[in-house]
Amino acid sequence: MQNTLYILIALLLWTFPAAAWNGLGHRTVAELAWRQMDAAERQAAADLLRQHPHYKQILTAQTPPGVDTNHWAFLTGAVWLDLVRPAKQGQPPKPRSITKYDVYPHAIGHPFRRPAERGPVSLDKFVIAKPNAEMVLSNALVTLRKPKASARDRAVSLCVALHLFGDLHQPLHTANLVTRDKPKGHGLGGSFLVRDERGEVANLHTYWDYAPGADSSYSGVMALADSLAAAPELQPARLPEYQQNRAIPAWVQETYRVAVDFSYAENRVKWALATDVKSGKVPTSAVPALTADYVRDTQTAMRRRLAIAGLRLRDALKQAW
Repeated sequence: MQNTLYILIALLLWTFPAAAWNGLGHRTVAELAWRQMDAAERQAAADLLRQHPHYKQILTAQTPPGVDTNHWAFLTGAVWLDLVRPAKQGQPPKPRSITKYDVYPHAIGHPFRRPAERGPVSLDKFVIAKPNAEMVLSNALVTLRKPKASARDRAVSLCVALHLFGDLHQPLHTANLVTRDKPKGHGLGGSFLVRDERGEVANLHTYWDYAPGADSSYSGVMALADSLAAAPELQPARLPEYQQNRAIPAWVQETYRVAVDFSYAENRVKWALATDVKSGKVPTSAVPALTADYVRDTQTAMRRRLAIAGLRLRDALKQAW
């Protein structure tokens, strides 16, 4: 019964706009930046977030017992863009005062082809949607640093920045696979079904979203952040791409290369199309299983992307106060 439920969820999720890292991943990126902020910077962020239109409704509504409200508001600000999405079927409806903010794109799908299809597939006429997450992040940082902008606009921009630094370090948020039958691309990997290390069916995008884990509690965030902060291989001096790619377009391309060279690589992963499984053309039993190497290397890549996102978010915020 549980496996059937996962299959149904996987088949449904591919039709919805993708999220990015789950709550654990997004809050961990924010936590890594928070740890590098001094007391004055933390207070400036806290003061600004109090001007956010959803400060009480969302940012501090479920502050865990014993956790500093300012700290929790900052961490929850990193998932705010996901929390303003309209309710899904079966969930309590959300008021328009919340969902009206669900206007920010979370991705930029740079097109690519797999090597076997490079001949007959052209990318010349592929159009990247505008606005996209790269543009929105740049604009949010401009507003955040603008003294004459309203406090509310700056608070919203802070949450947008907190979220998009995470989104744009998730490989599947930067690459759109183009094939002969899908010249406009397959989107962000939500239509590709795989079987994970537990034997459960998930779409590839969701698999990457949940790579950080499923414990999005405060203690779960602290544990993952502690692990990343203590890892010798994730220290700034050991991350050449962090040193080299400072501008947003440069590090978005860095994320894109992870997607193309690893996340979607033909020699690393196989999948079944969700439409083929849904129609019965491909039985669920034939959904390819991820290899142990892919699972292991996804964990390595995920940890590196989160650590670098935290460093870059910290650098950006130091210019904001």
